[in-house]
Formats: sequence, structure tokens, C-alpha cells
Amino acid sequence: MIALIGAGVWLAALVIGGVIVLSTRKEERRWAAVGSLSVALVATASIGFAQSWGARPLAIGPFWIDAVPTTVGPAMLLGAIVLLLLSGRADASGAQPAWLLATLALESVALLSGSFALVLFAEAAASGLLAVHASRHGHRAHVAYLGVAAAALVAAGAGRVAAPDILEEVAVGLAVFAALVRLGILPFSTGMLASLRRGPTAATLLASLPFGGVVLLIRSNAVLSESGTATGAIVAVLLVAAPLSAALAISQRNLGRSLGYMLSATHALIALGVLDPSSNGVLGGELLWAAAILTATGFCAAANLVFLRIGSPDLDQHHGLHTNAPFLSLAFLVLGVGLAGAPGTVEFVAEDILLNTAVGEGLVGMTLVVVTIALIGFNVLRLQFRLFFGVSRPYRAYLATKPRERLGLVLVGATVVLGGVAPSVLPLVWAAASAAAH
Repeated sequence: MIALIGAGVWLAALVIGGVIVLSTRKEERRWAAVGSLSVALVATASIGFAQSWGARPLAIGPFWIDAVPTTVGPAMLLGAIVLLLLSGRADASGAQPAWLLATLALESVALLSGSFALVLFAEAAASGLLAVHASRHGHRAHVAYLGVAAAALVAAGAGRVAAPDILEEVAVGLAVFAALVRLGILPFSTGMLASLRRGPTAATLLASLPFGGVVLLIRSNAVLSESGTATGAIVAVLLVAAPLSAALAISQRNLGRSLGYMLSATHALIALGVLDPSSNGVLGGELLWAAAILTATGFCAAANLVFLRIGSPDLDQHHGLHTNAPFLSLAFLVLGVGLAGAPGTVEFVAEDILLNTAVGEGLVGMTLVVVTIALIGFNVLRLQFRLFFGVSRPYRAYLATKPRERLGLVLVGATVVLGGVAPSVLPLVWAAASAAAH
């Protein structure tokens, strides 16, 4: 009963919060949205406590509650809080917080759903909503790809409802295709890059960060594992896309495009994990998804703080921001190496499990995964040196981080490090340990 109440409060806080945000004054919308997300975050924690952190999966009505929503849910909500705290005034005082809450409400329905058809329709609605949001900001390329993803999911959902036995494999295939498009893996992050090229603002990051899409791959794994040919083809695409995107990130002069390629490479690694037929591979992918939500959101939002201060930086030059914003420089480095899976961060735990399962793909597959991680780490260091080192700018008070921004950076940075130092507190790890013990 506690888990059911917690799930209801989680969803209600996001829906009602969106209405409250739109009815408040512009200067109060950021904090109204943060309050709603905080209530939802407490509700996810209550679900975790009630279910022993997902060790005992539970089906309640339309909900299926296990270690995935109790791990990914808090990461998603905390990431959204950080994104709001690190957003500029224009993003936080407009309709952006309401769009964020509406998107997260749909993604939460997909995360909690016990029905694959409901997952399909919830993700289709989220993709459609993000397409409308991108259209309002003039991101035409992203609108096209999000529209394709939404249409594929609607077709998959319709086929699943009309003839679940006959069209199951077709529906799963469409779901996987839509997820890879939504995550920017196909066709090599084209739509995502077109949006982020204008800057890593909250508006462009909403559809680029991995808040959704991955749950489709998790639910499709069981069917795909029965078809070795289909799984092998998808894995081959992912093993090529991951290192290629990571390499292209290094060659970019535009900060937004470099971040876009890094996100695409990270998403490909997540997909490799959750589509693995072994339970350890799926565990690594699910952990990487939760970790990437936090590290990618924090890192990209920190990059947005740079964008808000100096505009779109030329990455062929040094910009010397460290003197004026040392706290931002430190947080950018910590979150960046966290995204690359450095020891002592939550993503290191996930990538360690993922690498153990990559051995099953052979020497070539494991090498490509290692190369991808190394290239992401190299690009993080490149961005750190280009943005924060070099000839220092004269001191300007507006370049220093604000208390609100420091709060957001501390929240996400501390969580990333805590998850790496004490991984046993993560619900997915807890559930896996309980399952192994029995």
C-alpha cells in the first residue's frame, strides 16, 4: 500500500506541479517546480523503503515496481532539480519548468508501467511533447526526428494492442528504432546536434538528456534476446556509433556540438548494456542509465553556466575562466570525469560491470567500449583546459557562481561521488545483491 501511495504522489506531484508553475509569477516558477520535484523525490524514496529498495518486485494495478524505478526515478528527479537550479533566468521564468514537469510525468508513467503497450504510448506522448517544445524554439531538425520516434511508437503501440501475438516482434523492432532515434544514436545524433549547436540551455537539454527512451530498450530485451540475428545487428551498430561519436566530440569547435556527440556516445554505451542478454549486462546498463542522468545533466548544465557567462566559446582557444569561477571549474572537472567513469564516481561502478559483460562481445567489442570511455575522458579534459585555463580574464563579479548555482553543483557532485564511494546504497545494487544471496 505504501508503494502504491508513493507512486501516486510521485505522479501527482509532477502533474499538479506543472499547473502550479504556470499559475505562479515568473520569478517564482523555478522554485515552484523545484518544490514539486522535491515532493516527487521524497515519494520515490518512500517506494524504495517500502520495497526494500526493489529487492521484492511488486505488481500493483498498472504499476510494476522493482529496482529500476527506485534507482532511475530519484536520479531523474534530482537531475531535473539540478537542471532548474543551473538554468538561466530566461529559461527558469518562462514556461520551461512546466514543460520539464510534463515530460517527466510521462517518463515516470513509462518507468512505473507494468504494461508494454502503456510504456509505448507514454513514450510516444513524451516524444510528441518534446517535438512540440522543440518546434517552439525553432529546432526543426530535432522536431523531425522526435516526430519520427513518436510515430514509430504509436504504430508499435497500435500493433501491440491490435494483435499482440502476431505483431509482437514488429512492435519491439519499432520500439527499439524509436528509442535509438530519441537518444540521438541514430542517425548519429543529427537532431540533437542541431539543437545543442545553439547552446546547452535548459530548453535544448530537455530533449537531449537521457530522461526517456532507455526504458523501451529494457522492456524489449526479453523479446530481442530470442532473436540473435536482430540483437547482433543492433549491437554492431552501437559498437560503431559509440567510439565514432566520442571521436567526433573531440574534433568540434562548438561547445554544444561537442556535448551532443558525448551524449550520443554515452547513450550508445547505455543501450549496449540494457540490450545485453545477460543479467549482469542489463544491470550495468541500468546503473549506467541512472548514473548518466546525474553526471550528464550536471556536466551539461555546468557547461550552460559557461555559455551564460561568455556566450558560445570557440574551443580552439583558451578562455581562462578559472580565476573568476574556481568553484565552477572544479565542479565541471568532477562531473566531467564522473561522466567518463573515473574511479570514485557512480559511473565507474556501472562501467566496471559493463566492461565485464563486454568480454562476451569478443576482444573487438571490449576494445571499442574501452576506446569510447577513454575518448570521452580525453574530451572532458580538453574542454576543461579550453574553457577554464589560459590567460585569465580581468575579475568580473558576474562571472562568479551564484549561491543557487553552487547548491545545484554540490547536490549533483556529492551524489555522483557518494554513489561511487558507497555503491551499496544504490537500489539496483541492493536488489542484485539480494537476488544473488537467494
